[in-house]
Amino acid sequence: MPERLTAPLLILLGLDPAKAVGSALAFSTVVKFPAMLTHALYKNLDYKTLLLMLLGGVPGTLLGSLLLTLFHTPLGLKKILLLVIGITIVFSVLLNLLMVWKGRRFDLTKYKYLLPVACFLIGIEVGLTSAGAGALGMVLLLYFTKLSPAKAIGVDIAFGLACSFVGGVSHLLQSHTETWIFVPMSFGGLAGVLLGTHLARTLNPKPLKVAISILLVVIAINLIQKGLS
Repeated sequence: MPERLTAPLLILLGLDPAKAVGSALAFSTVVKFPAMLTHALYKNLDYKTLLLMLLGGVPGTLLGSLLLTLFHTPLGLKKILLLVIGITIVFSVLLNLLMVWKGRRFDLTKYKYLLPVACFLIGIEVGLTSAGAGALGMVLLLYFTKLSPAKAIGVDIAFGLACSFVGGVSHLLQSHTETWIFVPMSFGGLAGVLLGTHLARTLNPKPLKVAISILLVVIAINLIQKGLS
C-alpha cells in the first residue's frame, strides 16, 4: 500500500510532483527491504518468475522515470499523476475484491509468457508515478502463475523492491528526491511494518482487507476528481 498512497499524499501536501515520486520510491525501497529479506529467509521467492518479471519491469521503470522529465508544467504533471494513481488503485482493488468474493484464482497460467510485457508497462507506471509495482504485480502473480500465496507475496515484494530501487536511484540522479522528507518517512514506515506484522498475526485478515480496500477506493475517487478538475 505505501507505493500507492505516498506520492499522492506528498503532492496534496504541496510537494513538487516529480520530487514526490522520487521520495515515494526511495521510501518504498526502505520499507520493502526487510520484508524481502524475511521472505528470502523463509524461501518464499521463486527466482525464475522474479527474473521473468524483472526483464520487463526494470527497463520499464527506467523509461518511466525518464518520461517524467518531459512534463515541464508542475500543475499539469500533478493532475496526470493523481489521475493515473487513482485509476490504478481502483483497478487493483476491484480485482482483489473480485478474487476474495469468488474465493478462487482465475487460471491464466498459459499466458505466463506475457509477464515481461505486462511488467514493462507496470515499470513505466512505477517510474512515472511510483505506483503499480506491488498492487498490479500481485494481480499478475495470482492470475498468471501457480505460485502459492506465500511465494506470490514474496515475489511481489521482491519485484516491487527492485523497481522502487531502480526508479529511486534514477530519480535521485535527476534531483527528484527530498532527503528531509524521505528520512523521517522511512523511520515511520519501518515502525509501521513492525506493527503491521504483529497485527497480521492476531487479526482476521479478510475483514481487514475489505476495510482497507474500501478506504483505498474512497481515496482513489478523490484523487481522480482532483486529477480531472
